[in-house]
Amino acid sequence: MNTCVAHRGWSGKAPENTIAAFHLAIDHPAIYAIELDVHLSKDGVPVVIHDHSVNRTTNGSGRVIDLTVEQLRELDAGSWFGEEFLGERIPLLEEVLEMIKGKKRVLIELKQMGSYYTGLEQKVVELIQKFSLQDEVLIISFDHESLRKIKSLDTDVQTGLIYLGMPTLLLEQAAYTGANHLSFHHSFLTKGIVEKLISNNIEIGAWTIDEMESLERIKALSSNIHITTNHPEIMMYQFEK
Repeated sequence: MNTCVAHRGWSGKAPENTIAAFHLAIDHPAIYAIELDVHLSKDGVPVVIHDHSVNRTTNGSGRVIDLTVEQLRELDAGSWFGEEFLGERIPLLEEVLEMIKGKKRVLIELKQMGSYYTGLEQKVVELIQKFSLQDEVLIISFDHESLRKIKSLDTDVQTGLIYLGMPTLLLEQAAYTGANHLSFHHSFLTKGIVEKLISNNIEIGAWTIDEMESLERIKALSSNIHITTNHPEIMMYQFEK
């Protein structure tokens, strides 16, 4: 059966990448995993937010990399979504991992761009090791070298490449980075890609599916695809049958 991955937490019901969104996802038994995004603060602390700036999802402005963790934590990351979420903060990766440990698988997207965040990979691996989460975490990124760095730091940490487009040389890219998971925008995923990857024991992810028509198309390709969605409720019916 296709598994459900809550994109930035249950972001259709709560502000993305917040404790509130993660709690909703943790509490539902039909959700297999939680996806989240990680940047580094100015003072080198891994924080959970999607964009490289705080403008869209907080009441502040500026780049994450230019703000200290104390400055980031002062921002309101919830009221843009709804008044009931006033006071939600940008979470630290450490507190989120501690909260989710033993409850769900976690997909951590590193928002690395070349050497934009110095030490990001090492800081994240250190937290994974601190909580002994090597078997519960999948590190994903568009950045090939970032994933190679993760593997050089801890070979037990699972990694996955993300794609937007119709890539070639998939098996070669997986081998080069050490990735055991490849994640595609759902519109580019084909039967041929799915069959090739399954036959080579590579996990497959499809993102971000929020419409029933797209969900049914991906499910028809294979029952082994991990489906990432902002609205896990669209997948719930299959668990209730």
